[in-house]
Amino acid sequence: MNRIVKQILLLSVACICCGAVVLGGIWCSTQSDSSPCTEVCIVIEDSLERQFVDVNELENYLKRHLVYPLGQTIEQIDCHAVELCLQGHDMVRKAECYPSPFGCVHIRVMQRVPVLSVISDNGCYYVDSDRRIMPVREQIDVDVPVFKGAVNQRAAIEEYFEFAEWLKNNRYWGERICSISIETPKYLILSQEGESAKIILGELNGYSEKLNKLQQLYTKGFEKIGYPDVREYDLRFADQVVSRK
Repeated sequence: MNRIVKQILLLSVACICCGAVVLGGIWCSTQSDSSPCTEVCIVIEDSLERQFVDVNELENYLKRHLVYPLGQTIEQIDCHAVELCLQGHDMVRKAECYPSPFGCVHIRVMQRVPVLSVISDNGCYYVDSDRRIMPVREQIDVDVPVFKGAVNQRAAIEEYFEFAEWLKNNRYWGERICSISIETPKYLILSQEGESAKIILGELNGYSEKLNKLQQLYTKGFEKIGYPDVREYDLRFADQVVSRK
């Protein structure tokens, strides 16, 4: 008898718990739909790496575009519209928006990442990691290769982008090459950080082989006997480096 009573009690407790969970879920669902948004929490996830935009600017941007969720009921908030709006901001790469059941709407933002800078007669801009043109801003202070001169946007997002990515991943040249002057598409001149000697690359094709050839000369020769006083290194010739004083 005691065993039967115990089983009945256990079954009753289980039913009560299940009912509480169901009722709690219904209550939370009702609350999350009809309750007002009392707080908007915007987090810029990569703010320690770059500071191109701040929370206040993003709040004002959403208000200007009439999608700032504060004061709306949760069911009225179009999270997708908030995300699309933020992704239209010049400095935003990705945005995610979602509500909590307690009146707070969370917004997470990732900023755009510049890969190279362009200074040309056709304008000044960055190219970001998605190969998109990114405007110049005063607060953007990044250490990326600068391409100067006769630069067109197609070349900037294609071959010059790939060269900038190669430099970023090359420990030796990434620290040395600071700017690239494009006289013509077939005549590129590289400037080195802290060194007056220019590097005549010529056309961009075969840049890794050309620069590896000069690196061998630097590391196996000049770093042991000292760097000569030269004006430029010319890498346009096969299997040799021509230096000029």
